[in-house]
Amino acid sequence: MGKINRIEVLQKQMREKGIEAALIENRRNREYLVYTDIWEGSMLITQEEAVLLVDFRYYEMASLSVRDCEVRLCKNIEEAMRQIVKDRKLSSVCCEKNISHQRYLYLKEVLEGICLDDTYCMDSIIKENRKRKDEYELSCLRTAQEITDRAYEYILTRVKKGMKESEIRIELGSFMIRQGSENFDIGYISSSGSKTSLPHGGTGDKVVESGDLIMIDFGAVIGGYHSDCTRTFAVGSATDRQKEVYEIVRRAQEKALISIQPGVRGCDIDRIARDYINESGYQGCFEHGLGHSIGLEGHENPRFNETCQEIICPNVVMTVEPGIYLEHDFGIRIEDMGVITETGFEIFTKASKEFAII
Repeated sequence: MGKINRIEVLQKQMREKGIEAALIENRRNREYLVYTDIWEGSMLITQEEAVLLVDFRYYEMASLSVRDCEVRLCKNIEEAMRQIVKDRKLSSVCCEKNISHQRYLYLKEVLEGICLDDTYCMDSIIKENRKRKDEYELSCLRTAQEITDRAYEYILTRVKKGMKESEIRIELGSFMIRQGSENFDIGYISSSGSKTSLPHGGTGDKVVESGDLIMIDFGAVIGGYHSDCTRTFAVGSATDRQKEVYEIVRRAQEKALISIQPGVRGCDIDRIARDYINESGYQGCFEHGLGHSIGLEGHENPRFNETCQEIICPNVVMTVEPGIYLEHDFGIRIEDMGVITETGFEIFTKASKEFAII
């Protein structure tokens, strides 16, 4: 599958907006542009050329893997940057929105006489490009979710009374790596019992007991792209109330999924699931957003939440993850991900949503 030259796309946008040069230092923005995760480095892009400035730690790796961009070994990256700006007779360099104030002041000093322009924040321009996934990105995301689906089937055969939450997490991560994941999303959650009432309760050394609910929020990574899935299941037995809440969450998600189509606002989809949960008697028990975009980062924009006025467009990959959380008792969340199409929503997630009791 061909990979588009994303630097050329950005340079065309720079010419259209009259941006003379751009400085890219955000790690994920760099990764997006060159298809390789280089931990540190500075990209200086003009309307006609692009240079990645790295020190000796990353030079060999970048030289072997970076595409569509010159890689230059530097003892002093800022000095190399200053020399390029001088040689090209640049008068302004557009920086990213997330640059720290300290870094901004330092670069102003190094690039003396050069305007560090934030009129068109490069971070905003690149993230707008990152929002709509191309076929290569969609392929990575689908493959990552396929591994995640298999991991869920696997973990249902492994969890048992007496295991620690941390052991469940290790089992999931190890399985996904064996299945081809580059790594596993280290921020994912494996919580049990009353800790499931905490939406992001984290993973600890709590021992799983009979009658516990287990909530796992996890995903594989392919080509740098993250999948995201949440499932909640029971060990040994489940109460009638747990079964009732699970079914409400499942139906809330289903109602949202069938309503997704291009042209609607993020808040409109959120309201569908939220209203159903509230009308089912659980008002105030679902306080986070319904979903988020995902890609090179686990959480990207746009969002399905109460305040998102953004119109959802085709080729945006989103999660849909309603939940009900009963303080000090239990919580249930179900999360799928998929892509907005021209007519609706293609769900990538195939993991069973039957309330499993193992």
